[in-house]
Amino acid sequence: MSGYPEFNFPAFFAAQKRLEAEGWTVFNPAAKESEKKVQQDVSFSEGDAEELVSNGWDYRGAFLWDCEKVIYSDGIYMLPGWEKSIGASAEHAVAQFIKKQNPEYQIIYG
Repeated sequence: MSGYPEFNFPAFFAAQKRLEAEGWTVFNPAAKESEKKVQQDVSFSEGDAEELVSNGWDYRGAFLWDCEKVIYSDGIYMLPGWEKSIGASAEHAVAQFIKKQNPEYQIIYG
């Protein structure tokens, strides 16, 4: 989540732990292999997305991965503060569309 220290990765990992304890299979965008580059980038501590992109980060590829997981999963978990994130808002819109066609799809708000 752009603008959050460490792109809010600690919250992503905490949510993953809680959800897995409840029996969910979690596709955590902060845990995918390509995110190691994000953690090594100088922009990480401040969550500076513009600097991250200027350093070569592929936001389109990351967003595509996120949207594919939203579409093909059974639900989505929205971290607190998601409304302030353009990317999370876009993922939420995708989830709403999927839920409209598949009422069993779950949108869970943290």
